[in-house]
Amino acid sequence: MSDAYGFLAPIYQPLSRVVFGGDLVEANQTFNDLARDKKCLIIGGGDAVAYRDWNADFAGEYWDSSLKMAELAKVNLSKTKVNVNCGKWPGQGEFDVVLLPFVLDTIPEKKIEKFILLVSSCLTLEGKVIISDFFPPQTILQYLIQQLMIIGFRIFAGHPRRDLPDIRKVMDQVGLKFSKEKIWRKGWIRAQVYEKSINSSY
Repeated sequence: MSDAYGFLAPIYQPLSRVVFGGDLVEANQTFNDLARDKKCLIIGGGDAVAYRDWNADFAGEYWDSSLKMAELAKVNLSKTKVNVNCGKWPGQGEFDVVLLPFVLDTIPEKKIEKFILLVSSCLTLEGKVIISDFFPPQTILQYLIQQLMIIGFRIFAGHPRRDLPDIRKVMDQVGLKFSKEKIWRKGWIRAQVYEKSINSSY
């Protein structure tokens, strides 16, 4: 299995902190309490540094396509009841909370709605989706940094996107209702919570 993002494993956190300080980790942690005592699913969780304070109150599944990231995640999630898996999430199970930490910006546009539909279909009736990701840059500097990141990932990891997805639009289309958010860097980085709509058929 390809480990396109594996080269980032040893340098991801130091590099992230140089560019973003602790904002990315904080964005991933902001709504963690919503997963406590719930069955959760983490997709694309990377090294799971944002969840290393989790304990036995947290249970569920973790999935990441990078073997090296999954190995680090096993260490950071060792105090939990979260089962760490390496590979593509098979689209099965039933979960109270699904966490998507900086993963939607790695999914091609023509596949993202199908992916969110699958996530929604695995949510319990009052299930929640927690997203942390990049949104449209608010300054020229942010735009330049974003373009450099995309170019770098496309060259070194075969990153499929040239832009960012319209997350709010996709979530609305599949019947996931926006609940709340927290923002960093004027809204360039956001953590959002979506809830399964009562009228949703998924």
